[in-house]
Amino acid sequence: MERYRKKIDRIDEQIVKLLDERMSLAFELGKLKKEKGREVFDPEREKKVFEKLETLPKECIRDNEIRELYEHIISISRLHGKRGMR
Repeated sequence: MERYRKKIDRIDEQIVKLLDERMSLAFELGKLKKEKGREVFDPEREKKVFEKLETLPKECIRDNEIRELYEHIISISRLHGKRGMR
């Protein structure tokens, strides 16, 4: 059991690092969108993100689970984008 937990811990570290990087990019994108007079929320882009996620290979996780996770991730990304627009 400990071996699996250690692997999960390492994966969690990678996930947090990547999420932090994603939020930083969302912040920077918010700054660019402000300069161009665009809104943070881009429904067409989000649609494309979800479509792309469905095409990625998966072994265990289901598409609806990925969608649920990414709905939260994108929601938080929007917050970071709005912070970049300030």
